[in-house]
Amino acid sequence: MTLPKRTKYSGSTRGLVLAFDIGTTFSGISYSILDPGRIPEIRPITRYPCQERVGGDMKVPTVVYYDKLGNPCAIGAETLREGIEMEAEEKGWTKSHWFKLHLRPKSTTWRVRDEHSLPPLPPNKTIEQIFADFMKYLYRCSETFIKQTHGEVTWQSVQKNIKYILTHPNGWGGPQQADMRRAAILADLISERKEDQSRITFITEGEASLHFCLLNGLTIDGADVSSLFILDLFIASDSNELQGTAGVTIVDAGGGTIDVTSYRKVSSKSFEEIANPKCEYQGAIYVTRRALFHFNYTLAGTKYHLDVPTIRDVFDKSTKHLPKGRRTIANPLHFA
Repeated sequence: MTLPKRTKYSGSTRGLVLAFDIGTTFSGISYSILDPGRIPEIRPITRYPCQERVGGDMKVPTVVYYDKLGNPCAIGAETLREGIEMEAEEKGWTKSHWFKLHLRPKSTTWRVRDEHSLPPLPPNKTIEQIFADFMKYLYRCSETFIKQTHGEVTWQSVQKNIKYILTHPNGWGGPQQADMRRAAILADLISERKEDQSRITFITEGEASLHFCLLNGLTIDGADVSSLFILDLFIASDSNELQGTAGVTIVDAGGGTIDVTSYRKVSSKSFEEIANPKCEYQGAIYVTRRALFHFNYTLAGTKYHLDVPTIRDVFDKSTKHLPKGRRTIANPLHFA
């Protein structure tokens, strides 16, 4: 089964839905303009200020640089510009990255690996304030993109009727949603009025992944098939001995977390979870961190030890992303 066909928007006024996926390492935006009597289309934001590859990248780094007064100086794609690290050092800016993990549940069940090594929050900044600054940035990017793509008139017609969808890892619940809602208020996306807060909808990354998979070709037709759909990697399937069932396990291997969710089809229009969703703090940043430990240990006492940060960066940007057996880098790094 694929997703059922979308129906026409039944509202009486034009509106807009903005979906913010704020990840540990990268973030993205999707949107849908709601026109009465028309079937909505879901589109990605593909242009961001200061982005080199215009129209090619749908994600930006989840990074914010703050000055000594706590004002954001560079956010998202702006942090990729050449010379930003030298400028930050000269001006005394503080880099905030991986800040999403500071919002996690504090119980031992959700303890982060190498928790002591998480980058601390910038001085005098709360996690809600950093999230708010990043939400403001995503809102500005959305406004700019929609104005450039659909025109000023379109933006003016929807800007007072915007609903937001915010994603979060599996297992995050009320406390984390409350923090994100407070951040949205600080970002002026919504007001503190109770009726206004209904304009925010939260969705787990597992649910979002299911919709993504269905929109991109995953089918569950009711046959005796169990599928494993790993986002951005591969699809594998095998026969299932259970009679008359069909299910799917979705593994979303992200920057900070690995979210695993299993569903089965209930009807032609709905699914249900068939196992407790899992969220493991073993995402891509921990692969790089373990590689850094390995490089430091292996090269300690050699003339190459000072090059470890460069080796780590090459590993993080190229080697880590290549399948085993195909790890040939176009411009390999050589040390004399």
